[in-house]
Amino acid sequence: MLYSPAVGARFKSGRAMTSTRDAVLEALKAAGRATVNQLAEKVGVKAVTVRHHLNVLLADGLVAIEERRQPVGRPIHVYYLTEKAENLFPQRYRALVERLLDQLKGQLPPEVFRQIIADLAMAIARDLQKELENLPPHERRERLIEVLAQEGFMAEWRHNGDTIELVEYHCPYYHVGQRHPEVCQIDETLIRIVVGTDVEKDKCLLTGDQVCTFVLADEENTVS
Repeated sequence: MLYSPAVGARFKSGRAMTSTRDAVLEALKAAGRATVNQLAEKVGVKAVTVRHHLNVLLADGLVAIEERRQPVGRPIHVYYLTEKAENLFPQRYRALVERLLDQLKGQLPPEVFRQIIADLAMAIARDLQKELENLPPHERRERLIEVLAQEGFMAEWRHNGDTIELVEYHCPYYHVGQRHPEVCQIDETLIRIVVGTDVEKDKCLLTGDQVCTFVLADEENTVS
């Protein structure tokens, strides 16, 4: 991949992209769909140069192509950005989420705000409940790791003496959680619902620990 570290960094920092390939990406973003000749005119380079960069972008999964038939003559190829390419452009989800939470927290009683956060986890877990209801404990734990990974967590199970702990090395809500620690309820509620037992939070990234750890309730602390 050519873009995630470099182009992504330039976009996210708000600096304009500078390379020809970057310019092709920007031109496609603005046009929506465009031919090689249209892009060449927009970027100010030869068509053969644009075609070279498009081939690289196609290989990286950042650009897709469609064939558009003409009333006469050969079909033309039209290029457009894929959803993957959208991640290269500035994203302000974190700022938006923080502002939304600021507004909710400022207008709602604390217990209502906390319930809203808990309901988010419930919504994530709701579709899994039927799938998990007949699974033995160890399979539920394995499925939880998959669910957490889909939500952006990096986690694994660890046996610590006679107890079983869930260890989270990365939390996708960490930065939002610094301002709104209530979001910690999301993974805690999700863990409790998926595993089917109470959990106790033992360590937390937000309080300076290297990881977040959740210890399963006594009745679940068996290697099954």
